[in-house]
Amino acid sequence: MTVLVVGGGPTGLATALFLARSGVAVRLVERRPRTSTLPRATHVTRRTMELLREAGLQEAMAGAGFEVVPGGDPRVFTEPDRVLPRTVVGVPSLSRPDAAEVLETGEEELAVPGPCPPFWCGQHRTEPLLREAAVRAGADVRFGEELTGLSVHDDGVEARVRRADGRTETVTARYLVAADGAHGWIPEAAGIARDGLGTIARRTSILFRADLTPLLKGRRFFMSMIENPGFSGAVMQLDADHRWAAAVETEAVGGPDREPGPERCLELVRAALGTDAIPVELTATFHWQARHRIAERFSAGPVFLVGDAAHLHPPAGGYGSNAGIQDAHNLAWKIAAVLDGWAAPALLDSYDAERRPVGVATAEQALLLDGVPGERLGAEVRDPRTIIMGYRYRSAAVIGGPAGPGGPFPGTFELSGAPGTRLPHLPLPPGPAGGSGQMSTLDLCAPSAAGPHLLLLGSDDGWRRTAAEVAGKLAVPLVARVLRPPVPLTTVCGTGPGGALLVRPDGFVAWRCTAAALPAATRRHHLLATAVRRMLHGDAAGTGIHPLTLRSGR
Repeated sequence: MTVLVVGGGPTGLATALFLARSGVAVRLVERRPRTSTLPRATHVTRRTMELLREAGLQEAMAGAGFEVVPGGDPRVFTEPDRVLPRTVVGVPSLSRPDAAEVLETGEEELAVPGPCPPFWCGQHRTEPLLREAAVRAGADVRFGEELTGLSVHDDGVEARVRRADGRTETVTARYLVAADGAHGWIPEAAGIARDGLGTIARRTSILFRADLTPLLKGRRFFMSMIENPGFSGAVMQLDADHRWAAAVETEAVGGPDREPGPERCLELVRAALGTDAIPVELTATFHWQARHRIAERFSAGPVFLVGDAAHLHPPAGGYGSNAGIQDAHNLAWKIAAVLDGWAAPALLDSYDAERRPVGVATAEQALLLDGVPGERLGAEVRDPRTIIMGYRYRSAAVIGGPAGPGGPFPGTFELSGAPGTRLPHLPLPPGPAGGSGQMSTLDLCAPSAAGPHLLLLGSDDGWRRTAAEVAGKLAVPLVARVLRPPVPLTTVCGTGPGGALLVRPDGFVAWRCTAAALPAATRRHHLLATAVRRMLHGDAAGTGIHPLTLRSGR
């Protein structure tokens, strides 16, 4: 076994999916017998949807959840079963939609160009989709199996796994990805400490079914913040089948040591609705904690942490599982590149260098939204667009980024081809360059049948020839695409006529070459070859070692 993933939540399943699609042999173990039945992690951001689109899941997500749209979108009324307006309101009760005060619209976020919209879909629906996709891609996904012991060595791990039939099996793997969440013990077993503010709040979710159509009179909300003498909390729609969730402070139902009684829960729901005339069916209740804990590092030898195992924070902002899935995507192509031999093991160091600053800063934003004072954190609220897709990486796998220290969230949201940022979305015309139908520059980053690849986007044919030469010399899967007008690569990405972008398999710009840096073809070849070596081999780039001597094999 090459990679063992422990944990079958959204992050673990996404890790297995991305690894398998990159051609990596992966086994996932999850102690639960089945995927989650709870509608947590409902907000699937645009950046996460880009990754799920890459994995072929956009259509399935459209069938499983609501497409998130601006409040003024006419489909809110014509297609209420398919779309949900990105509107957060404050309201005395749901029987008073006329008194709603708009608290948030998210329209700036929705206006960011991209190939797909965000979705509202709980993990009770996303987990089965991820599991099925991972299995189709070749992952060995096993629910009902539990990790019971772990030995970590320089060249891999030995894991003891209790199978569903009660027998114990020893599994050896080159790498282990810990996606076992907040309560997992793998980080400490690997020598990684975790620390943070601890428990911020204790809350309870009440799930219920009720047809609120006559109550809302056509008004629909992303989320409703409700304050009245009988209810203080949030209510949100879960799906088109009249399922809803109400979240309150746990003290409202008697405290964390008591099971929420149905009478009290029904009383709270009716107070939120503002009427007793609507039939309500309680379907489930559960306590949960808003907690903060960050791992001191996201990797130790062959062990890597993703999702809540690495960065745990309150759900405010809906950033949690999205950040975990983005962890998985960042890590998967790097493991595949190292196992395939076209990158040195030093590339894996960039996972911690890139994802930990994002995890720390994202957790701070969630804490601020949950009411923790900024003075306590030394942080201020950032543009949600930056948190969702405008973050910036600084590592050895990014060449030509800003010098000196700096956080992952720039002060101004911008996607303009800068090294360390997500490649800007540019629509591609139908035809040989873009295929049939509407595509995006981001679609060019998707793994090929042979695995992940580096992408070189240029504006003249010279880059195509240069990329072929460098790919052959360095034995790397470098694919060149020449984008000509009307695709405004040179303007939007700042390369100028004749420039180019080197894009990593995760869709992030590794290097940008402007036309001013290209006095001759030999110079062009040298610049590209140097950038590729530096990105993939870290310190080995300057040693003169040919990449072929660094192959590790799978």
